[in-house]
Amino acid sequence: MANLKYQDREINSREGENVLDALLRQGISIPFSCRSGACHICLQRCIQGTVPPVAQRGLRPALREQGYFMACQCVPQADMEIAPPTELYATMPVHSKEMLSAHVCKLLIEPPSNFVYHAGQFINLRRPDGLVRSYSLSSLAGEDYFLEIHVLRKEGGIMSNWILDELKAGDEVDILGAGGDCYYRDDAHGHPLLLVGTGTGLSPLVGIARDALHQQHRGEIHLYHGGRASDRFYLREKLRQMEQQYPNFHYHECISRSPMPADGAYAGRVQEVACAQHQDLRGWQVYFAGLAEMVDSGELLAAERGAAPGAIHTDAFALRELRKAPRNGDKIASASQAHNVAESGMDDDRPKYPPPDPELWAALRDGEALMQVLKDFYARVYQDARLSHFFDGVTQQRLIEKQYLFTRQILTGEKIYFGDRPRNTHHWMVISDELFDYRANIMGSCLREHGLPESMVLRFLEVEEYFRHDIVKVAPFARIKGGVEVPFEGFNEIIMDVGTLCDSCGREVSAGEKVIYHVRIGKIYCSDCSSRPNHEMPVAAAEAGLPQR
Repeated sequence: MANLKYQDREINSREGENVLDALLRQGISIPFSCRSGACHICLQRCIQGTVPPVAQRGLRPALREQGYFMACQCVPQADMEIAPPTELYATMPVHSKEMLSAHVCKLLIEPPSNFVYHAGQFINLRRPDGLVRSYSLSSLAGEDYFLEIHVLRKEGGIMSNWILDELKAGDEVDILGAGGDCYYRDDAHGHPLLLVGTGTGLSPLVGIARDALHQQHRGEIHLYHGGRASDRFYLREKLRQMEQQYPNFHYHECISRSPMPADGAYAGRVQEVACAQHQDLRGWQVYFAGLAEMVDSGELLAAERGAAPGAIHTDAFALRELRKAPRNGDKIASASQAHNVAESGMDDDRPKYPPPDPELWAALRDGEALMQVLKDFYARVYQDARLSHFFDGVTQQRLIEKQYLFTRQILTGEKIYFGDRPRNTHHWMVISDELFDYRANIMGSCLREHGLPESMVLRFLEVEEYFRHDIVKVAPFARIKGGVEVPFEGFNEIIMDVGTLCDSCGREVSAGEKVIYHVRIGKIYCSDCSSRPNHEMPVAAAEAGLPQR
């Protein structure tokens, strides 16, 4: 553990904890947004000590030389003295505002003097009350005087609604930039380019395509834009004109929610369509911009088709909103954490798990007490009228084993849990804030009865609080695996990472055995049961409609 000094305050960081979490844990509120090192909003300065290189990845050389680093990416390796950043923003006027479609607004902003950027990079835009969001640049340095960004209206989006409804030409905004590595490289001249985006992910891709064509790019350029319906596309006329002007530029639309789209558009998810049309991406430069779920899926698809890791460039959009009112259970989260809650309905852009807590693990007697707590807890849950129906058809032992491995991985950092994240696991459960708190009270009682000190009980409940917004919802949603929706019902295969019992015949299932499981309730059927014809299956498996093998 490292000792941190921040404005005369001494802070002991926990093992594996980043600077952002260490500061927030001590009630020190600093700006942050994406938690993934993409937006640069959490920049701080290192006055003394050494900054891990990963915490400065993507920063301009001048910022690195001044000791700036991303607090969300900095896990201290030794003691550090930290200070807030000096004023890095420039206040600039909005030149014009234009609606490109019913959903998308174009802003042209006066650039600061000597502003250096590449088309496709992003700037941070700050409004007068201090709220900050990142927007990618569609403008081309050296050709366009004004900085151009595209803003998509999001339901409940605090910044996007302010820009579309209140911001006017002549108003001033603060900007910081430019950052990111999603831009055209000089060494890409002879290589084909694949540009894939959703929503206003089109903005940086158009900038990159314009930059390439301005530099007389010799290779083919294919730009794929994805949307849910035809009204989600914008800049069509401009892109069609580019096709006519440049024989090596090609524009394609992909509609994800229409089986038979008109006007020559493709049907399907844009990343899947693009990679299906270009099966061999060896030697290509590939760009993905837009929803993080699409970017993650597309990056994997491109790598599978031979794109070199250094040739895949990404700009994943983190979608956020400001809560209108705190949830009932937000007793632990700080105001700045409540300010930054994911809005998108996709997997959020925070780290998968909170930082490890070896002290809490030691208080649980290296897992011995945890196992007893979980046995007691699930015994109560299965007898509780408000909670038991969520686990119909699932054995207590199965739940205890999975929860033990999940909690152990969180607290120790060991890579021993291979199940779904809480969001996918609970995708079909309609759980209110009040019910979440009700469950937390039962867990707290079990922890106290097994002798855990009150300070450790609160730390344990803080870990569970981390997943509140993954679990609380007003309606079910489909699980997302690799960018593909998985239905609420039906069966799938899994290789067991821990031993259990077959929920049909009761025989022991060993770790490493392939089984069939129900995608919603998690009911397990061993290889013996799943290989029998339906008329020979045990009654439980036959009634479940287990698919014939």
